[in-house]
Amino acid sequence: MRITRIQIETLVVKIAQTRELEASCDECAQWAAHLAEVLAQSSIQDRQMLAILQHLDECIPCAQEFQVLCACERMDREQNWPSFEEMWKLVCDNE
Repeated sequence: MRITRIQIETLVVKIAQTRELEASCDECAQWAAHLAEVLAQSSIQDRQMLAILQHLDECIPCAQEFQVLCACERMDREQNWPSFEEMWKLVCDNE
């Protein structure tokens, strides 16, 4: 099997994006709620949180879950939750 130029370029980009401390999807799920709270309050200094942010930048499923979590944190902080019907419409529109 021959390796294409695109495959080589993709590999080089992935290698360039690696960091000393990286997080897995499981670690991301474990720390995402804490990260959402930290982001809502201030800047991030913790190395573990920085690794989670990098993971979110690279992993689309985790990033999508984190967006929902941040939206929930914001609605909770503002005490501005949508009705069940509004939430159901959002779910159905995104399928």
